[in-house]
Amino acid sequence: MESTSRVETHKEAASAAAKRAREIAEKAESENRSLTAAEEADYRKAMGEARHNLDQLKTARRDPFMTDLKALADELAGRTPAGRGGRKGTHSPWAKATAERMSRAMTAEVDGQKALVSGSIGVPVPLETDVVALSSTPRSLLELVPVRMLTGGFGTGNSFSFLRQTVRTNNAAPVADGALKPSSVFTLAEIEDRVRVIAHLSDPVPERYFADHAALEDFLQAEMEAGILDALQDQVVNGDGEGENLTGILATTGVISQVFATDRLTSIRKGLTQLQATGVTPNALVLNPADLEALDLLRADGATGAFLLGDPAAESATNIWSVPRIPSNAVAAGTALLADWNQAEIVVREDATLALDRSGVNFTKNLVTLRVEGRFGLAIKRPASFAVIDLAA
Repeated sequence: MESTSRVETHKEAASAAAKRAREIAEKAESENRSLTAAEEADYRKAMGEARHNLDQLKTARRDPFMTDLKALADELAGRTPAGRGGRKGTHSPWAKATAERMSRAMTAEVDGQKALVSGSIGVPVPLETDVVALSSTPRSLLELVPVRMLTGGFGTGNSFSFLRQTVRTNNAAPVADGALKPSSVFTLAEIEDRVRVIAHLSDPVPERYFADHAALEDFLQAEMEAGILDALQDQVVNGDGEGENLTGILATTGVISQVFATDRLTSIRKGLTQLQATGVTPNALVLNPADLEALDLLRADGATGAFLLGDPAAESATNIWSVPRIPSNAVAAGTALLADWNQAEIVVREDATLALDRSGVNFTKNLVTLRVEGRFGLAIKRPASFAVIDLAA
C-alpha cells in the first residue's frame, strides 16, 4: 500500500507540474508571442518537477501503472481516450505540438524508444547531473517549422513528394451577369525528394562511468540529440541539395530576396513589405545572435539615447513590427530570414535514435561508443513565403 501511495503521489505531482508548463505555453501561444524570460524560467522549473516525479515514478513502477502513465501522456497531448466519449482535444496546433513534445519525452522510456522531440517550443529539461555541459546552439528555428512523419500517402522508404506553389496570380474581380469570369493562376509543381541520414558518434566512454554516474547516459543522449538538431537546423537554412545535403531555404528557387537598404531596420521593413504585398503574413524573423544584439542595442541619439526598439526589459522588445525575433546560429551574420514558417515542413522518416556499441575493440578495452542518427527531409511548399534579407551593405 505504501508503494501504491508513493506512485499516486508522484503521478499527481508530475501531472500538476506538466499542466503548469502547458498553461504557460498555451498562454503565450494564444497571445501570438514568444515566452518571456520569466515564463521560460517557470516553464523550465515546471518541466523539471514533472521529470523528477516521473523518474521517481519509474523506480516504483509496476505493470498496472503503465496504462495510467500513458493515459496521462494522452491527456497532456489533448487526445481523448477511447471509450470515454467526448471529442478530440481542441488545442491550437502550436499548443498541441507543445503538449505532444512534453508527453513524448515523458513516455519515451515506457514505450522503449528514444524519440527526437519537435513542435513550437523546445526548452530542454535540466538534468540532475554532476557533468558540466557547454551551452548548445539555440534550436528555436526548428520549432517554427511543422513536422510530418513519412508515412503512407506522403511517401515510402526514403522518398517523398509534395506540391510546391510556383506561381500565384489572383485575378478575382467583380463580374456582371452573363460575363466571362476571370481566371487566376495558381501553379503547382510536384517535387520529388528523399530523406537524408544525419548522424554522429561519441568518443569511446569507459564502461565504469555509467555505473559511477547514473545520469551519464541521459546526459550524453541529450548532448548528441542536440547535435543532430543543430545539424538539421543548419541544413534547413544552408543545405545546397548536393549529395547528402537537404535543399535548404537559401538554395530554393523562388525565395524572395531583399537587398540592403539604408540600415538594418529599413532593410527588414522592406522585406516585410515584399511579403505583405503578396498576401504573406510572416510569423517569425530569424537572425544570427550577433545581428539580434545589434538591433537590441540601436539607440536614438548616440551612445546615451533611448533604445530604438524600446525598453529591453519590456515584453514588446522581443518583437519588431509585431513579428517575433528568433536567434539562430544557422543564419549567417549579416542575413535575416523573414517568413511564414508554416509554408515549410520537416519530413521525418526515423526519429533520432540512440545506440550503444560495446563490441570489437570496445569490448576488449571495456569502452562504450554511442551513436545517434535519424532520417530527415525538407519540403518548402511556398518559396515566396520566405524573404532573405541582407542586413549589411
